[in-house]
Amino acid sequence: MGMKLLADSTFTVNGALKSAEFELFGATFTLSESVVVEWIVVIILGVLFFVLGRNLKVRPTSRRQIIAEYIVATFTGMVNDSMGAKYKKYTPYISSLFCFSLCSSLMGLLGLRAPTADISVVGSWALITFVLVQRNKGKTGGVKGYFKSFVEPMPFMLPFNIIGEIANPMSQALRHFGNIVSGMVIGGLIYFALGSFASGVFSIGLPAVLSLYFDLFSSVVQAYIFVTLTMSYVAMAECD
Repeated sequence: MGMKLLADSTFTVNGALKSAEFELFGATFTLSESVVVEWIVVIILGVLFFVLGRNLKVRPTSRRQIIAEYIVATFTGMVNDSMGAKYKKYTPYISSLFCFSLCSSLMGLLGLRAPTADISVVGSWALITFVLVQRNKGKTGGVKGYFKSFVEPMPFMLPFNIIGEIANPMSQALRHFGNIVSGMVIGGLIYFALGSFASGVFSIGLPAVLSLYFDLFSSVVQAYIFVTLTMSYVAMAECD
């Protein structure tokens, strides 16, 4: 969320900022800051993986290819360990989701608004997870197995199973969103407090140390948790 200090030295937290407006076919469209920063993330990741993935050889002869193979092996192992070898086709999606989440959260280090602090962004990822879960249920159990999964172990469990299906993606999105936003708010409060009564090295060093956690460590952890939950939900959605 956007944060600012007003002239009367009060601390406020605002929602997503309007970044641009344009007209198309007589209609006015508005792009939020989250969308613009996501485009920046797409460009950064696109350039990065283009550089890492070009001119690959059977036997690696460059540090660039070694790094690329290490990244692929890491995500392949992650999917195999969490979902099983039969779900290896999910590796590109899981790796893309992790990289996009991590890079989006790290945009705060560049002074930009992290898209992961927008519930609509992480909510869309959770919605994709929900669709994958339903797809895996239908694929493994067929129509009969799919509907049977909602009344197991007893028919009276139907409303609770439906609530559980809806609650999983909601909690997944809110967990990621809440942790990133809380880091932004806490960081903003600290900057505000230090600007009021602190100066010198202390006013620079403390925010820098906290930034290592809220902007770096927390970003890695939240991205990892999000993809781990995605893999768990999909793998556990198999129907007999």
